[in-house]
Formats: sequence, C-alpha cells, structure tokens
Amino acid sequence: MPIFAFSLALLLSIGTFASQDQPEFKVPCAEVVKLGLDKFMDVYSEKTQDYSTYGQKQGFSYYVDCKRAANDQRAHNLSSVQREQVGAIRDILQEIGNASWGNAYIEAGGGTLYGLASVGAYAVREDVMASIIARMTMPNDGRARRRANLALRRARRALPPAAATVELEHWDEASRADQLNSYRSNVKVIRNGFTKLEGIIRLLPDRAADIAAHRLEGEVSADVQE
Repeated sequence: MPIFAFSLALLLSIGTFASQDQPEFKVPCAEVVKLGLDKFMDVYSEKTQDYSTYGQKQGFSYYVDCKRAANDQRAHNLSSVQREQVGAIRDILQEIGNASWGNAYIEAGGGTLYGLASVGAYAVREDVMASIIARMTMPNDGRARRRANLALRRARRALPPAAATVELEHWDEASRADQLNSYRSNVKVIRNGFTKLEGIIRLLPDRAADIAAHRLEGEVSADVQE
C-alpha cells in the first residue's frame, strides 16, 4: 500500500488524545441523513463545540457511518448485478480518491488540511452513492449519457501521466526517494482505477452513469483549492 494512500481509520486515529474532552454526541442516523452533510456538520460543530481538525474528522466519520448504512439499505432493492456495480463504484472511487489526496499531500510537502479534506471526501462520496443508487432504476436519457461521456473524456485528460514526475522540493533529501515511490504507486492506483470504473460506467443506466462519471472526474484530480 502506498505510504500516503489515506484511509479513514488511519486519519481518524491522528490526534486521538483530543477526544478526551469532547462532549458526547448522539443523533439518530435517520435525522443525520435527513439533515444532509452540510447541515449535519453545522449541528455537530455547534453541539460538540469542537472545531479542531480532529473534531471535524469525527463529524465526517459519524455522517459516513449513517449515510453508508442508509445507502446499503436502499441498494437492497436493486438487482444483484446492480448491487455489485454499486459496491464496485464505491470501492474504486475510494481507491482513486485516497491515491489522489495522497499525491496532493506529497506535492504540497504535507499538511493536516489534506488529511481533513480526504476524510471529508468519504462523506461527499456517500452522498454521490445515494444519487447513483437512486438513478439505477431510472429510464435511460441520451442527454445524461452524453454528459457522462464528456465527463469521462475530461477525467481521462486529467489523469496523471504513467511516467509521473513531480517536484519534491518541500521534502528533505532523506525523504524524497520514498515520497517519489509513493507518488508513483498512487499514480498506478489512479490510472488502474480509472480503467476499471470507466468500464463499469459504460454499463450503467444513463443517469447513474452521468453521476458516477462526474464524481470520477473529481476524484482523479483531488485538490484543496477546488
């Protein structure tokens, strides 16, 4: 696994000492899902009064747990083939997103902001999955398919080159070789994931393909400036 291929569990383990003074937070998942990500994060911050990076990561994690469970429940209504497609889409988007945020971190020379953005991406991803699941049984729409195809073409252009080169002036001499290896490993994950997900998107109903393709476009070029 690339050194900087972030995982939710790893990122949430950073700064666990901060949780000792955090107020207990409990909101039913049905209410969390009804609020949506932005409103929920406002409620979470207000109730816990924890605006730290660690606190925000905890809030995102709480939302992901609730939203993912709701998505999985809704996916039970799909065919077995569609459920497999939904699971593969989620897994591949996560792989690509983790690798992209890992490379953004490497290019910037580190920074907690990238860790927070990576965890936040898990929450956004589950919102996207809800939209995809909702559209898996909708009739086809040629306009949506054209939008999906355009997004795929843009995503392909945004892919990092296979023989990626990157300036590592932010890292000291002792770290550069390891960081470059991690960067190149992440590029392979991104490019391989793109190929796999592009094939799945071609098979999806048009409206679901549109949502998935646009999310793929965003995942291949993660950037905190977006």
